[in-house]
Formats: sequence, structure tokens, C-alpha cells
Amino acid sequence: MPRTEELREMIREIDQQIIEQVATRMEITDELARAKKAEGKNYWDEAKEKEVIRRYHELCEEVKMSEDEARKIAEVILSISRDRQKHIVE
Repeated sequence: MPRTEELREMIREIDQQIIEQVATRMEITDELARAKKAEGKNYWDEAKEKEVIRRYHELCEEVKMSEDEARKIAEVILSISRDRQKHIVE
């Protein structure tokens, strides 16, 4: 197999792992939204969002990814989480 194909296969495998992990995170997000609803809490907490973004910055820094890359990743995941929680709570 040519080198580029080997690398592409590695990327495909990692992509599958990423999607599986994000799906698991979203399942937990849904449970969190149901718990918030039961407790009468707002579905979104800006302070927690900032905390998550800060955590992504730290995690990305550990693996030599930029702050901008960390922010982009966090924004996508948080946007999906926010939409799902809003749908469940409202």
C-alpha cells in the first residue's frame, strides 16, 4: 500500500474514534440536560462554557496544538451541546 494510503487509513480510523467519542459525549450531554430540567436549572451556563474552553486550551497545549485550534474545536462541540440541551430543556 502506498504511504499516502496508509496515512489516509490511519486518519479514517481516528475519525471513527473521534465520532464515537463525540457521540458518547453527546449522550452524556443529553443526560445532563435532563438532570438540569428536573432541577429547574437553565440549560446553558456561560461560566461553565468558559471553563470548558479553558480546559480545551490546556489539553491542546499539551499536544502542541494552537490556542486557535483549541477554540475552534471547543466552539463546535459546545455549539452542538448547547443546541441539544436547549431542545431537551425547552
